[in-house]
Amino acid sequence: YDSGLFVPLNQVETFLKSTVFGIYGSNLLEGGFEEELRKLLSAILNMRSEMNHKMLHKDTPLSLITGCCPGVMEVGNRLAKELGILSCANIVDFRVKNNPVVNEQLSNSYVEAKMTYRLDKLVERQAEFNLDYPIFLAGGIGTDFEFCLEEVRRKVGATDATPIILFGENEYWTQKITSRFQCNLKTGTIKGSEWLSNCFYCIQHAEQGIKIYRDYFSG
Repeated sequence: YDSGLFVPLNQVETFLKSTVFGIYGSNLLEGGFEEELRKLLSAILNMRSEMNHKMLHKDTPLSLITGCCPGVMEVGNRLAKELGILSCANIVDFRVKNNPVVNEQLSNSYVEAKMTYRLDKLVERQAEFNLDYPIFLAGGIGTDFEFCLEEVRRKVGATDATPIILFGENEYWTQKITSRFQCNLKTGTIKGSEWLSNCFYCIQHAEQGIKIYRDYFSG
């Protein structure tokens, strides 16, 4: 939307018109949710025939964006390509001269459309994910950063208050985010923005996510 991606010529219209889902998560593990993600994405594709939402209807193409690395991101790109969803990635070149600070993050081989960012453009890269519907799996510091950005986008109205799916056990996501919400509530620094907590849905199975999206897209 802002700077674009390198997209195969026969997919340009698909990209420009698509509703964008995205997978955030660790490059170190796959999360154990591949089959559930497959069911969820398949259901979203099928849901188009029954919805008349501006972001999801019978003529809506879908794109899926990840960070292109192995782990959770590779699972997302692989499933997208398997299901006929345009598979995209915002890639970071993590190389630093003589001083590697992160483990090697190779690109996965399931990406069809991409943009590569130099390391000093990391923040710009994050800003250009432009996801309509983010899906989070387990992740580390990078995923925490992405979570906060999606939270802020909704708080300031840069994007609609769309549902954000958190795949994983309740205990995991409680440890990740609940204390921060409670701290902000106690200190009064979230006053007027308490509604943000309603954007996050912790699920363990595709059926839960399907219900959330069906309720949302049907109004």
